[in-house]
Amino acid sequence: MLKLRELGRAVRDFWRVGKTGFALFLMSLFVLIYGYIALDYETTKGWKGHESVQNVFDDISNFIPVGAAAVGMIVGGIDLIMLLSDWYSDRQEKRIRAAEEAAKAEGKAEGKAEGKAEGKAEGKAEGIAEGQAKVYREIADWDRRRTEAAARGEEFSEPPPGMTQNGSQ
Repeated sequence: MLKLRELGRAVRDFWRVGKTGFALFLMSLFVLIYGYIALDYETTKGWKGHESVQNVFDDISNFIPVGAAAVGMIVGGIDLIMLLSDWYSDRQEKRIRAAEEAAKAEGKAEGKAEGKAEGKAEGKAEGIAEGQAKVYREIADWDRRRTEAAARGEEFSEPPPGMTQNGSQ
């Protein structure tokens, strides 16, 4: 799972800087293949010199918009996949931050409750520290389970701590 994630990052980085080069290469490849097909057709039909050359170039020039549309659909599809992937990653990060904030708020509330008995500043600091420690333990346990699942090659679909699978509390 970890190697797949590294591959995904490498592909994403390449796509950000090399998308135009990829599109031009793909378009050139399509035109080259179609040109070969047109040339083969003309030679099979019987080579007529200049007339056959004109027919090949005419076929290729008619194919270029079609090839460009096909390349555009491929590149657009990959862009859409990248966009959805970024959206999902941002959503997961927001869930993790929300869980951390909820745990901090819970820790502050516990700290305030304890702070009235022990002293406001002391209880508040302890509550915050306990809340943070609790959040870090939960996240560390979750991350450990995720890493172990990745090491075993299993899919890990458990949501981050503090969130249910469908996003409800």
